Amino acid sequence: MSDTILAPLTQLDQSSLENHAISTGYVVQHVDIDALRSATLRVIDKWRLLAGHIEWSNTLSTWCVRVPVHGDVSGRLKFTVNKLKTRLPPSFVVNENISAHILSRPPLKYFRHESVPDNFQSYASSKAPIFSVHVTEFANCTCVGLTVAHGVFDGFGGGLIIHALDDELKGKPWDVPPLSESNILREALHDLESAPRMYDDIHKETATYSALRRTLVPASIHNTLALAAGAVYEKIWHNAECKMIYLGPKAVAKLRKEAKDDATLKVSTADLLVAWFLKAIYTNEEDDTPVCLRSTVAIRAHLMDKYPALKLYPHNAVAIHPVTPFTKQDLASKSLSELAVLHRRSLKPATELAWVQAYNAYLSKALRGHLSFRLGPENWLYSNQMQGGLNEIDFDSKQYSMFFWLTPVEPGRMLTINRFKDGYILLANARSKRWRAAQKIVEDLNKLEAHL
Repeated sequence: MSDTILAPLTQLDQSSLENHAISTGYVVQHVDIDALRSATLRVIDKWRLLAGHIEWSNTLSTWCVRVPVHGDVSGRLKFTVNKLKTRLPPSFVVNENISAHILSRPPLKYFRHESVPDNFQSYASSKAPIFSVHVTEFANCTCVGLTVAHGVFDGFGGGLIIHALDDELKGKPWDVPPLSESNILREALHDLESAPRMYDDIHKETATYSALRRTLVPASIHNTLALAAGAVYEKIWHNAECKMIYLGPKAVAKLRKEAKDDATLKVSTADLLVAWFLKAIYTNEEDDTPVCLRSTVAIRAHLMDKYPALKLYPHNAVAIHPVTPFTKQDLASKSLSELAVLHRRSLKPATELAWVQAYNAYLSKALRGHLSFRLGPENWLYSNQMQGGLNEIDFDSKQYSMFFWLTPVEPGRMLTINRFKDGYILLANARSKRWRAAQKIVEDLNKLEAHL
């Protein structure tokens, strides 16, 4: 019996995600480092995938994870610690006494060791662990960072790790995702591809395919470099930076009250937050330039009736859905309710199995499994990460804040939404003038609390 198995990945793991890593960072009051290290090792020992390394399979023609199923895995624990005598500035900490405010994002070096790779080539050549933990102790708090290879885990998969670690710290049992030399999502997508077509002909410029063509392009060297150059342009020319907006329960209640009167369709909190964020940052910009959202859509639920094992599937099960563009004029003139409803209606096709079938066909045939994003004047990548429950770990300590990084290069315009305690955090890359506009809206939101 072999001491290892080869766990294959799918085209969804390799549609440019193999070139990135994800780091989730937590700022807490204090951490018992020995307890955290021991709990992390126990998680890796139980869930052997986390002890694996990236490997290309010529036989399967895909990237895989080489997983040790027997033996000691302590040598696969990547757990690093740094101790500083300085204090972490308060600009990186959520102030729950203020219902809405903007925070800076701290440097990644406090949450991730410099030796951790960003892409599959580096992970494979170094046989580095696909999961790592980095702790930085300050005089006034502790930073804990959890980093994963994005080509192996999406936000939900990262959430499975976080929940496992939290349960292990608390001495609670947890369900270990099963290991297999096959891939349940690959099988599900293959069956879906072989099923009778649920969408219109690919050659007829249907709504689904025309939207995908407007948004997704092949990940050629030219398109990939253009996307990276766009992010650099935003940073250098427009002084773009990543910041985070905290919206406490009172602020969110205010938004719900504002949207309650004229909404004609049930909208989620995420719909409201996306609409509010776009209205906030584009304040004072009222031309007809389109503002396009590319929304990540989890597809586990679409397939789970037939494939219940997807409930604990840790790899990427996310597609990209192009939301119907707004214009800056729309953002200025339409109410929060109208924009939230438009956003919800735009996402509705992505709730259907037919859309997943169409997306999978487009990714396989048109993009050959490797996608990039079409450049545009105001194209945003949006991810609702609340389903992953990334906030559901407390390290047995008081929580101060939580952050997120996509490395080595983040899109020039990116928005992620997570829960944090009883409120929400919106992390975004945006131009400095737009952060100034958002600051004014946030201040106004705080002033209006008294009217609730």
